[in-house]
Amino acid sequence: AVLAEVDRRGPFDTLVGGGDYAFGGAFPDDSLALVVERGLTCVRGNTDEWIIEAATNGRQPAHGYEPEQAHSELLRSVDAWAAARLSDDHRQLLANLPVSWETTGPSGQTLAFVHSTPWSTHPVILPDAPEEMARRMLDAAGAQMLLYGHIHYAYTRQVDDRTLACVGSVGMPFDGDWRPCFAVAEDDGAGWRVEHVRVGYDREPYLAALLESGVPNAAEFISSIRQRGG
Repeated sequence: AVLAEVDRRGPFDTLVGGGDYAFGGAFPDDSLALVVERGLTCVRGNTDEWIIEAATNGRQPAHGYEPEQAHSELLRSVDAWAAARLSDDHRQLLANLPVSWETTGPSGQTLAFVHSTPWSTHPVILPDAPEEMARRMLDAAGAQMLLYGHIHYAYTRQVDDRTLACVGSVGMPFDGDWRPCFAVAEDDGAGWRVEHVRVGYDREPYLAALLESGVPNAAEFISSIRQRGG
């Protein structure tokens, strides 16, 4: 449904994925196959790091996180479940993803995209984060506009003449609107602007598939989707 809406609104110069491609879903390998098929430019998410840690038996560990941001034993079982279902090519893809992506628009302004922050995929930066944190994010990115994901809350915030925005979430929105959300960033020569787009679909067949997939914690994932997504 989301890709159909992207196609309807496009074409776009670049499609960028914000991370967490294979965690907590019914079809981890199929999801990555679709990412590859559609030619998405991808940045690394925190769960991508945890999945690769599981896939490599700790030889390529997740890093840059505080103790409270570490995956619990239950979530590590989800990581391992996903890792076991990925092809070697898709594991390699996740293992080599960059932390950030950036581009310069016709205005000369830079747009950057990260999963969480420019320095780590793990910190939780909420919409009401202190002004100094928002400035730190933008300063570290060196961008006029910084887009990120991770928190699954779609919002836009102005910091002086710069913009910080969370693109939302396709698979598991937490901001009270269950519909998948993506963002469109455009620079027509006057600077970057961003628009959030919501897409409705019949989610019940997917939630049933999630329950039947065998992924650990499936019932809790479904409950979270229903309660936090509305």
